Amino acid sequence: MKTYTLFINKLRYAVVAVLFIALFSCESNEEVDPVEEILPPIVLDCDYFNTDQVLINDPDRPVDYIVECWARVEGSLQIQPGVVIAFENHAGLYVDLDNSLFEIQGTAQEPVVLTGTSAQKGFWRGIYLTEAHNPNNLIEHTVIEYAGSQNLTGSSPIYEGSLAIRGVSGTTPQALTLNHVEISNGGSIGLDFHRIEPNATVATSNLTISGNEGVPVKVSAVMADVFDNTSTYTGNSSDFINITTDHGTLDDMEISLQKLDVPYLVDGRILVSDEAHLTIEAGVEMQFKSSGYLQVSGDNVSLEVQGTATEPVLLTAENGTNWGGIYFGHTQDNNSIDHAIIEYAKGDFPVGNLSNSGAIYMHANPRVSVSNTTFKDLPNFAFYAYTGASVNEPELPNLSLSNITYTNVVGGELGWGNGRN
Repeated sequence: MKTYTLFINKLRYAVVAVLFIALFSCESNEEVDPVEEILPPIVLDCDYFNTDQVLINDPDRPVDYIVECWARVEGSLQIQPGVVIAFENHAGLYVDLDNSLFEIQGTAQEPVVLTGTSAQKGFWRGIYLTEAHNPNNLIEHTVIEYAGSQNLTGSSPIYEGSLAIRGVSGTTPQALTLNHVEISNGGSIGLDFHRIEPNATVATSNLTISGNEGVPVKVSAVMADVFDNTSTYTGNSSDFINITTDHGTLDDMEISLQKLDVPYLVDGRILVSDEAHLTIEAGVEMQFKSSGYLQVSGDNVSLEVQGTATEPVLLTAENGTNWGGIYFGHTQDNNSIDHAIIEYAKGDFPVGNLSNSGAIYMHANPRVSVSNTTFKDLPNFAFYAYTGASVNEPELPNLSLSNITYTNVVGGELGWGNGRN
C-alpha cells in the first residue's frame, strides 16, 4: 500500500519529465508539447467541513489538499480514490456528523493517503469519531501515517492514537468499517477502541498497523473479537492487542479470540457473566498484567480454551512473574481447557479478596474439565477449591482432569480453603 512517498514520487516524476523535455528541446529545434503545470494543494479552511463535501483527486496536484487546523466534520464527507491530504502540525479531523456519511474509499491501485506536511512521527493529530452513526461509514484502502501528535481528547476519558472512536451508551450506536487500512509511523498507539460498547457496528479486516510509538490497538473486552487474523499488528514499539479495563464484562454475548501475530495484553479483569460465552482459539497468547485475571461466574456462562497439540494456548504474565489466574464460580456449563500452558498465575483475585490461592480457583463446585495442559512456574497451587469454614476436603465431582503436567508448582496440584490470607 502506498504511503507518504506517493505524492513525493508524483512530484519527482513531474520534475524528471520537465528536465527531460528541456534537455530534448535543447538538442532539437522541433516543437514540443507544453509541460503540464504542477499545481499546489488546495488549502481547506476550518469551516470547510461544516457542509456536505466530496474530495476528488487532481492528477496535477501531488498533494490535493492541506488541512491546517483541528477541523470539525459536521456534514457528510466522501474522499475519493487517489486523494492525498496533508495535515499541518496538530491538525486533524474531529468527526461529529451524527447520521451523515463518513466515507474514505480508496482502491488498491489508488489508495487515499492521509499524511503530515512533514514526514515525522506524531506530526499531525489524527481522526476522532465522536458521533458517527451511519452504518455505511467506511475507511477502505487508505494510508494514515505520521499522526498521533497529541491526545484526541483533552479531558477524561482520554482517547489517543491515529484513529479513535468514542464509546457511547444509551444513544444510537457508533458505526465504522475498516478494510485494507494502513496505520503507520504514529507518535502514539494505532487505534483506540478502548471504550466501544457491544452495540457498536464496528468491523475490521486486512489492517496493517506498524511503526507506531505504542500498542497497535487498545480495545474493550466486549469488542476484542473485531480484530482478526487477516490483519498484521507487528513492528510497533509495543506489540500487543491491549484489552483495557473499560467494558470488561461480557454479558449475554459470545466472544471468540483468534490467534493473531501479536499477543493479547489484559490490563485487569475479564468477567464472563450471565448468558456469555468466551472462546480462546488455538495458538492464542494472552499476557496478563499483575492485576489481570479471568472470571467465569453466573448462569449459563462458559469458558472454552481450545488449544491443540501443535498450537497450545498460552496464558502467562506480562512481567514474567505473576498474574491472577482463572476464577470459576458456580457455573455448571461445560467449561473446558484443552492443550494450554498456564504459567506464573499466583491465585490473586480481587473479586473475593483472595490471594495466594491457585492458578484455577473453584467456588461452589463449578463444572471444569482440563486436559492436555501444563501448569508451570506457579508460586502456589495449580487448583484451589473453596470449602468455606469447613476443614473437610469434599469430593469435587465436577472437576475432570486428564494428561496434566506440573512443572515447578510450589503448592502442588490442589489446595483447599477460602484463599484469604
